[in-house]
Amino acid sequence: MKFFRANIQSILLPLILLGLYTATVEMRPGRVYFVLQMQLFQGSVLDLLLFVGVVIVTVWGQLILLLNKHKQIRYLYLALLFPSLVVSLSYKFITGYNYAYTDAQTALNNLHSLAAALQNFALPVTLAVFSAGAIVWVFSKAHRFVKYNYSLKQAWLLIPITVLGFWYINRSAGIIDDLPAFYRVPFSTYLSASHELPLGERKPVTKAPSRPGVKHLFLIVDESITGSSISVNGNPVPTTPYLNAHPEAIVNLGIASAYTNNSAGSNIALMAGARMSQLPDKKHQLLTSPSIFQYAKKAGYKTYYIDAQIGGKALQNFMTLQDLESIDHFIQPADSFPDMPYYMRDHWVAELLVKLSKSEGKVFVYVTKAGAHWPYARTYPTDSAIFTPVLSERSMLKDKVRSVNTYHNSIRWSVDQFWKKLITNIQPQDSTFILYTSDHGQDLSGDGISIVHASTQNTKPIEADVPLWYLDKSGIASIYTSGKKLKGNYSHEQIFPTLLLLQGYTSEVIKKTYGATLFEKPISGKRKFLTGDIFGRGQTRILNFDN
Repeated sequence: MKFFRANIQSILLPLILLGLYTATVEMRPGRVYFVLQMQLFQGSVLDLLLFVGVVIVTVWGQLILLLNKHKQIRYLYLALLFPSLVVSLSYKFITGYNYAYTDAQTALNNLHSLAAALQNFALPVTLAVFSAGAIVWVFSKAHRFVKYNYSLKQAWLLIPITVLGFWYINRSAGIIDDLPAFYRVPFSTYLSASHELPLGERKPVTKAPSRPGVKHLFLIVDESITGSSISVNGNPVPTTPYLNAHPEAIVNLGIASAYTNNSAGSNIALMAGARMSQLPDKKHQLLTSPSIFQYAKKAGYKTYYIDAQIGGKALQNFMTLQDLESIDHFIQPADSFPDMPYYMRDHWVAELLVKLSKSEGKVFVYVTKAGAHWPYARTYPTDSAIFTPVLSERSMLKDKVRSVNTYHNSIRWSVDQFWKKLITNIQPQDSTFILYTSDHGQDLSGDGISIVHASTQNTKPIEADVPLWYLDKSGIASIYTSGKKLKGNYSHEQIFPTLLLLQGYTSEVIKKTYGATLFEKPISGKRKFLTGDIFGRGQTRILNFDN
């Protein structure tokens, strides 16, 4: 009963102060206002009251630990609070918004880039560490200035409070996880890891191709290449001088819209085929529908999957071991040549593609390029820094001018010089068709440190702005285009049906299941892209793409 007899001001005032701190430092006022509005107008008054109640209770739960009489309880709380604050504040300093469920998914899908991320975001992470340390130090002194301190028995209340916070985030599948960082960071991370996708079995390909198809068919998916940053698409900066000098070598379809503004979502959709109307894929059809490799095997191709980004035979982009059953050759340059500079991986891939274009049998290749993934300075040799000043190899964004220059150098090396090798070495007698795009674009419009793709807040269409063109050394495209020039609004969703058509499958079967190819009419109306998880976990939105 001592709890209820205590001076009400000694209890209520610390709760209000901790609540204000949480809303401003850990949660961001604008986001709190957005969630309150969403709960009220998209949900109900009960939803709003539930959210407010959970926030108040979880803040109070921290107060029980922070102002506890037993120093062991206080020290344990502060020790657990510190790493959560570091993660939360790091994301806030980098992106401008809070670490959430969707960020946890992105982080877990890109653990192979952790070392590079820590190097490139060293400044905001260091600032987060010092800020978290300062907050923890101030919190460690708080119990001295409050008359009422909680008892050890009251600390047990944290158990049901923690369960409540966990239930609330899990209940919304991460769509609403705006709780104090002490709960939000570990819960969002755990739930993102534990909400495993159902692997299931991929359905078999039941239809056989009616024609032989092109002999050598390659799909090249670049990394982080913005379509409007390429000079063949109108950028006045000469990022692709070779391609500009040889415009007849490729059929350029211009700036296309990606499925998503993140790598994993775009790649799995490209591998399994999806219509934008089916996204987000909450039924997990992308994990059970036949993959492009299965269709290629059915059509008599020897299949290759080349991943120039990572090594160790690790799979990314939601691929599973079952997908490898339809892949004859899984190649990662990082394993084959561990001492090879990162910027040489794509050029090694280009040489391999030239060799495969001269194969006797039918070959299908899906390439995930290293491309222009940050840190941009590591994606080209130092003597290829045409545009200056540039960032250092350990830096991502310092200022707009250096960032854009470094990125343009990356495009010039990883796109223009890459394609120079393909164009000059693949001949008409090689009967090869290469379709090229990128997984997403980059938003380099801001000064300072910011997120350049995979954002879920204030997302700009440039993050889904990708190039799209093809190299036809087989002459097969003229059969479907009848010599007419292709132009208009194109999208990632047209790539999968195009590949099936080129493998020899009938257009009637393709269009019914997967939609129009690139050789038909462009997308009518507004093009769209998805931001957030492609399977609908956490906060997702379909946005219009305007180029």
